[in-house]
Amino acid sequence: MKTQKTNSLSPDYSQKSILVVDDVQINYLLIKAILKNTGATVLWADDGFKAIDLIDSGRKIDFVLMDYNMPGMNGYETTKMIKRKRKNLPIVSQTTYTNGPQFNNIMEAYDDILLKPITSSNLYDKINKHI
Repeated sequence: MKTQKTNSLSPDYSQKSILVVDDVQINYLLIKAILKNTGATVLWADDGFKAIDLIDSGRKIDFVLMDYNMPGMNGYETTKMIKRKRKNLPIVSQTTYTNGPQFNNIMEAYDDILLKPITSSNLYDKINKHI
């Protein structure tokens, strides 16, 4: 197995696989860039159906960052389906919602919440908390 050297300021996630579920590619690319020096394997699904397919494929996934607002199947419904399959898989909502019914759904379904805009320190804190 190829080992990737991590930056001393970045955590070592070289044995971790992180799934980013977001229909906006630039959001995925930002997270991928933040995680670049950690050695993590970063996977992307641009909708809930593809995320579930990745979970069902048996690929190693240690942590999920889930957008709430996506076409087809929103992050809340996707999270509920994934949790039925892998109850202990940490799923953190990445969102701009901070109140209203969407926020209540987020707090009910997810293991945690990461508010946008995402910073490296906030992202590392959430990953470290859950894996």
